[in-house]
Amino acid sequence: MVFFGRPGGPARTVLALIAVAVLGLFSIVIFNLNRSLDNQQRVNATSVGISESFLDVNDQLTAELGELTQLTGTVESALESIRALGPLLAELHHAITPVAGSLSSTARGAQITSEQLAVIAHILGEVHNVILPLVDSAQAFGQQGEDLLAVIEGLIADLQSAVESAATINQMLPLPG
Repeated sequence: MVFFGRPGGPARTVLALIAVAVLGLFSIVIFNLNRSLDNQQRVNATSVGISESFLDVNDQLTAELGELTQLTGTVESALESIRALGPLLAELHHAITPVAGSLSSTARGAQITSEQLAVIAHILGEVHNVILPLVDSAQAFGQQGEDLLAVIEGLIADLQSAVESAATINQMLPLPG
């Protein structure tokens, strides 16, 4: 190849300049590419960190939703027990009302039949059976639920004691029934 009239001289120089220019261009492209890849790596690392934070929050929410679902089941069970308690308390009221009237009446005297006591005792047993499932619910609701359960259990214990005392008195006295 002959450039500028001499073989090898200026052609080598031009080719060398072109090669240096191409190498410089490649160096600039590789430098920019390396910088872009470093930036992309930082973005990816940040993205992974944020994704892990999202996963942690998601796991926490899933656990809390699981607890809420469990608590909802406990609440539903407690509500069913409380609904079943309503008619039993109405029956208990209906059974105790004549006995209370008899006890408060001084003119007729206190006459409680064994049958009345048996009905009251039976209803109290049913109330006790309905309240037993509430123990788990009360424990799930903490101190407030346990306090309420203690009050209800105390009431049942007092009523059962009163029925037992009345039955004992009933057996000692010659009353009808």
